[in-house]
Amino acid sequence: MSAEVSKKLDVRGLKPPEPNMKLKEALESVEIGSLIEVVGDKMASRSIQRFVRMRGHETVSVDDDGETFTLVVKKVAGTGDLPLDCILVKD
Repeated sequence: MSAEVSKKLDVRGLKPPEPNMKLKEALESVEIGSLIEVVGDKMASRSIQRFVRMRGHETVSVDDDGETFTLVVKKVAGTGDLPLDCILVKD
């Protein structure tokens, strides 16, 4: 990956919606265009990927070894005012 990750987030061991809430906080703390790397358990993977899509951010890469995943998310402009219930999506 050519761009540098601005923040790393480890959500292993957290159950939905906690990983989504942690990612929301991380996205709010970085500038538009920044990359956030999220490492988590398989259980949170679908929920986080759906959260990223629903909030309008960009998934740059996903690496899944079957037990854990690493997801790199790019913060996109104009996404901060979507409804908060987007973070409460459960699989």
